Amino acid sequence: MNFPLLSLASKPAYRWWIYGAVSTGTFISVLEQSATSIVIPRIAEDFGTDIPTVQWLAIGYMLCVSALMMPAGAIADMLGRRRVWIWGLVLFAAASLITSFSTNFGMVLSGKILMGVGASVAQANGMAMIARAFPDSERGRAAGLHMTVVGIGAVGGPVVGGGIDSLLDWRAIFVFIAAFSLLSALIATIVLQEDERESSRGRRSLGQLDWGGTVLSASFLLLVMVAITFANDLGWRSPVIYGGFFLSALVFAAFLLWEKRCPAPMLPLSLFSSVPFSLGAIARFLCFCASSATFFLMPFFLVSGLRMTTAEAALYLLPAAVAMSVFGPISGKIADRIGTRIPSTLGMVLAIVSMYLYSTITLDSSPIIVAVASAISGTGMSIFMAPNASVMLGTAGRERYGIVSAFLNLTRNGAHVVGIAVPTAVVVLVMGTMGYDADLSDTEKLKDIGLRVAYVSAMTKAFQISIGLMIVATILVAISPTDKSLSRQL
Repeated sequence: MNFPLLSLASKPAYRWWIYGAVSTGTFISVLEQSATSIVIPRIAEDFGTDIPTVQWLAIGYMLCVSALMMPAGAIADMLGRRRVWIWGLVLFAAASLITSFSTNFGMVLSGKILMGVGASVAQANGMAMIARAFPDSERGRAAGLHMTVVGIGAVGGPVVGGGIDSLLDWRAIFVFIAAFSLLSALIATIVLQEDERESSRGRRSLGQLDWGGTVLSASFLLLVMVAITFANDLGWRSPVIYGGFFLSALVFAAFLLWEKRCPAPMLPLSLFSSVPFSLGAIARFLCFCASSATFFLMPFFLVSGLRMTTAEAALYLLPAAVAMSVFGPISGKIADRIGTRIPSTLGMVLAIVSMYLYSTITLDSSPIIVAVASAISGTGMSIFMAPNASVMLGTAGRERYGIVSAFLNLTRNGAHVVGIAVPTAVVVLVMGTMGYDADLSDTEKLKDIGLRVAYVSAMTKAFQISIGLMIVATILVAISPTDKSLSRQL
């Protein structure tokens, strides 16, 4: 049943009520990811679980979110985003409680996987709901505002998680998440108004959901991510890894063939007939691939290379998240006024500068360089992301906001996985040629300055690859016909 604020629904200010309602759900979904990461060692300690096993808390969650991202967007487009959004938050809350009151590691893992199901709904539909609430002339602003929420969640997660764990324990974090999720669901129930045209279309089309495309897309993502996850353990030349990638390619081909012939496809391939959409998607993937190296490699440099505490390291990496929170709304408003090409290109140029700074770092470098590069990276990424999302949403049209919103997040998540796996492989390879194993976990080994020098040398090689990816993405953004006149037409 609908309980919207009927008296406000017809007024321009109602969009801000929608933004507030959706932002609470988006915030808790992002915050959970960053808050949980800081207490994974505590969970491993409580249940006597080794690192290879406990890592599946993160892997299982990410696999679930990524595999269900597209189906969640498609289902929301058909059933109505309000309904799917609320039930996703309720499931997220219930799964959080299961995780909190787990008596063994299997229950914790099950709870995290179920949380991934609920999180896929929030990540797939958050931007779509906010973008739909704003007029086309403010689409960039809406995308920027959404990036702000994501940035604040990423910044606040470790602080909230660490604070709650210090005062109580890690289980209390999931109780907090459950309570906040239920509050978000209640706010959504009161504030959000379902689009009746959307709802009626969904009732007529529910039985026509692209189940075949859903299964094939989920299978493809699972195969790719599992292959990438195990590549560093088994070796990239392992027949098992080759077989995994080959099978994933076959499944992807089957998915494309199915979507082409399906009368109501989950991912309309016609979207990619648009040059702005296709180039925007490729640029987005390459950009997040390149930037992911920072999030994975720099903590090792600061903590293991420079022997900082984790708290000290966090301070040097914090400028990126802060910059994303500040510049997200600004970039969106600029894109609405002058078009998407200029701010997107500027953002990518700044990202290239940041990658270059990272590639010049040595053990003798001042850590201030890391903070400066972090700030430039966050600024560049935020200036790029909002215009990029705006033009892709605009190309698709409002009736496809749900599926495009899901695709945007799927592209980001997939790029993060690849963007972590590839730099890791580079580090392992380069350090191996220098006579060292890529093991920075032993305090005694870190006394060997040669080991740390080898890591930094390998890290800079990985960042050189990131520079190349960023340059390609910049070229794609610069040549894309996404000027102001075109974006308005879209």
